[in-house]
Amino acid sequence: MNGKTKYLKYALHIAILLGLIWAAVKYIDGGEVLEALRNFDYRYLPFMVALALAFFLLKAWRFAVLLAPFSKNVPALSVYKAYISGQAAAMLPGGLTARVGLLKQTGVPISESSVPVAVHSGWDQAIFLLGALIAAFWVPEARIPVLVVVGILIVIGVLLLVRQSREWLADKAERVAARFGHEEQWQRFLAAVPQVFSRRIVLTCILLSITALAVFAVTLYLTLLGFGLSVTIPVLLLSVILPTMLGRIVPVPGGLGVTEASMVGFLTAMGQLDTNTTVAAVAIFRIVTIVFPALLGALVYFFWWRGEEEVAEDVEQTESPKEKETDASPYYL
Repeated sequence: MNGKTKYLKYALHIAILLGLIWAAVKYIDGGEVLEALRNFDYRYLPFMVALALAFFLLKAWRFAVLLAPFSKNVPALSVYKAYISGQAAAMLPGGLTARVGLLKQTGVPISESSVPVAVHSGWDQAIFLLGALIAAFWVPEARIPVLVVVGILIVIGVLLLVRQSREWLADKAERVAARFGHEEQWQRFLAAVPQVFSRRIVLTCILLSITALAVFAVTLYLTLLGFGLSVTIPVLLLSVILPTMLGRIVPVPGGLGVTEASMVGFLTAMGQLDTNTTVAAVAIFRIVTIVFPALLGALVYFFWWRGEEEVAEDVEQTESPKEKETDASPYYL
């Protein structure tokens, strides 16, 4: 093991441990959890955990789809393990890059693996935006918050669509890359971007993203039922979508406090639910959907991730990017 590989391994160890600690400290509030434990109907818990796992695996599948053009030589199981193992580190600022480091151990260049990592969460935002616009037709109170979020995303979209601003941003990014000696990697990154927008990949990602959103919403619905609460489907969707989008837009690690507070606010305002009970329900929901996957990811990393040994030794590493792009993949629907 060379020095750089050893350094990467230790950095991943630290990032995943810190991410797990962050998730536990952030999402497990003693008072709220105790209140939830006293009032929750545990018959719903196994189904909630199963749905949270399904949601996590659906997102891992989508990540594998996006990575498929660049990971032909990496065993499918290793791709899933890389995504799952990086979940705890993803709780930290910039922690998503842990998955880039894990994939680098399997031989996927950083310039290529960075593309799926960057595009992956963008699919959530796109489907969330569509779902929020549809649900807002049935919930007039939500139209202003939806329009605010849509307005923010439109501004970002315009900056990327207008040639002058896009070229300005690209020039700045290229200057930064050149300053740190990564100009070649930056050019390879730009060349790799179109490969994740083939028709097959886009259609598969749309189907997986919609399914994942539905599973996520049903998980919240079961959580509310466990406390004897219930809301309409439009309110349920908006209470999942808008807080999650706000938590990602606001420059706070993991949407610290923003997601939980806005979720409670939407449920109590639009669903006419009791505030204290809703706080307890949101606490349980976030533990099941955030802390549980982070813990699972840490366990997979420390007990089943084998680093460089994840790569199948008998697979040739000589295919060109074009061959990788056109080759059939087991990840696509």
